[in-house]
Amino acid sequence: MGQLYHLYRIVVTGLSFTLFGVGGLVTGLLFFPLLAMLPGKPMVKERRAQRCVHLMFRGFVRFMELLWVTRVEVDKPERLAQARGCIIIANHPCLLDVVVMISVVPHTNCIVKQSLLRNPFMRWVIKAAGYIANDDPEYVVRDVKERLARGDNLIVFPEGTRTTPDNPISMQRGAARLILRNQAPVLPVTIRCTPTTLTKGTPWYHVAPRRFVIDLRVGEQVNYAPDPELPESLQVRQLTRRLEAGYNMELHPNERTETGIEAADHRVLRT
Repeated sequence: MGQLYHLYRIVVTGLSFTLFGVGGLVTGLLFFPLLAMLPGKPMVKERRAQRCVHLMFRGFVRFMELLWVTRVEVDKPERLAQARGCIIIANHPCLLDVVVMISVVPHTNCIVKQSLLRNPFMRWVIKAAGYIANDDPEYVVRDVKERLARGDNLIVFPEGTRTTPDNPISMQRGAARLILRNQAPVLPVTIRCTPTTLTKGTPWYHVAPRRFVIDLRVGEQVNYAPDPELPESLQVRQLTRRLEAGYNMELHPNERTETGIEAADHRVLRT
């Protein structure tokens, strides 16, 4: 029975990813180009497309839950539903993190790799929803400012890639720079995947021994005010350390990582 269940999990996991790929290709080539032809200002069209992506991803997550592949739990979902003009930051332990985050936030933008614009499965979806390509840092800052000002949320994974299991979180500085330059409220989300699965460098068919649970813990909004007396580069480094420390202390409460110790001593940025 154990072997049969393991085989079942491999099959349904493969089926899920096949559905995701085929669905992305079909909707990207047929549905979203037609959606873009509907009347409305650019902002209205992007919001419409973002809502459709949200519903598609929510449907995909429900499909995986029905197949007993995964279960998604969200603590304080109302904080995500009520967010407006927020930078939503999250750690990145699992391949499905982006899909799950968009499935629980109705209107949101995100920063995507430039290479995805050449991906036939995702290209038209990204363009229709107005997601921001990361090809030029200055354009990214400008586009983020514009989206936040009109009330869009922005999902950011400060690590830039999936976390290596059991290792401390290490963040890139881009997220801190966006937070300080835009002075937007920050909504932190901590993602846990139990048991560990779909991690960096792990093939999709190396499935977990049982249904894995993706647990989202939504924190309270925080505002980080820049200090005009300090250079931006220093403030970006300090805020990056501070964010790292917060996540590492929450995810590994019994470990005192070097990152956490260093960041705990910095209190320059006012909240």
